[in-house]
Amino acid sequence: MPASAKTEVHRRLGRVEGSVLHKQDVRLPAGKPVGATQTTMRLISYAVDRGEPWSTAEAARSLALNPSTCFNVVKTLVSAGYLDMSDDHKRYVIGASMRALAHRLMSRLPDLSPVMPMMQAIADRWKLTVTIWHRRSPTRMELVAVATCNNAVNIQMPIGQKLPLLVGGMGRIMALHGGLTDQQRQAAFDEVQWQRPLSMATLMTQARQARRIGWGLDDGYMHRSVSALGVPVRPGNRAEVVEYVCSATMFRHQYARVAMLSIAEALRPVAARVALVVKPEG
Repeated sequence: MPASAKTEVHRRLGRVEGSVLHKQDVRLPAGKPVGATQTTMRLISYAVDRGEPWSTAEAARSLALNPSTCFNVVKTLVSAGYLDMSDDHKRYVIGASMRALAHRLMSRLPDLSPVMPMMQAIADRWKLTVTIWHRRSPTRMELVAVATCNNAVNIQMPIGQKLPLLVGGMGRIMALHGGLTDQQRQAAFDEVQWQRPLSMATLMTQARQARRIGWGLDDGYMHRSVSALGVPVRPGNRAEVVEYVCSATMFRHQYARVAMLSIAEALRPVAARVALVVKPEG
């Protein structure tokens, strides 16, 4: 499929990460955004994405920044060690302070690299996207690992993406295994703008079924074009609060309902391996 067609599919789909609105996401910030801070964050993101030396002129042009402002912010980042001069002293690269910050962040996260080959094999076998989600709060979960199939048309999700806790197959697991009180569960439900009509009673019926069969399914509720299946990660044998969920996201109607059981069974070994990584035995 041509790149233009692939882009159009993603545009029409709305991309998974932008398809589920959390009501708090559309509220205006309490304070006035600081322009210099926004510029700094954009430049840092630009530097990370480039992965090769770049000039202030290139950055200003790419980010539509005032050249003088861009130059001054870059020099400030250099003085703080977040950027560094390249060997020719005309271009810039990621600095030691930025690398140290990234290292500190990554050292606090579980290393899921041993699980990635298993995730990728499932993604390619079933032509879908396999993800690992970590609960970050009573209302939010964060994407910490992703494997996307090699099809020209696929569902892409960025590491670090956050979604409301009760969406997707993950949400059917978290509804009863996320350690939520009734009040927290209702609050989490109320924060989601579902793309298909869904009542709290129906969600809980689906959650009870997920508890019974060991996996949950969101069939087009978080996004009309997408189905998401979730399998809980259980680090121990006792009844613990679930902190991680392994998920498979696919286009809706891509598979018949009977095939979902096979996909869920394929995810179980991944969930078991993740359990060993996030809470090693001994």
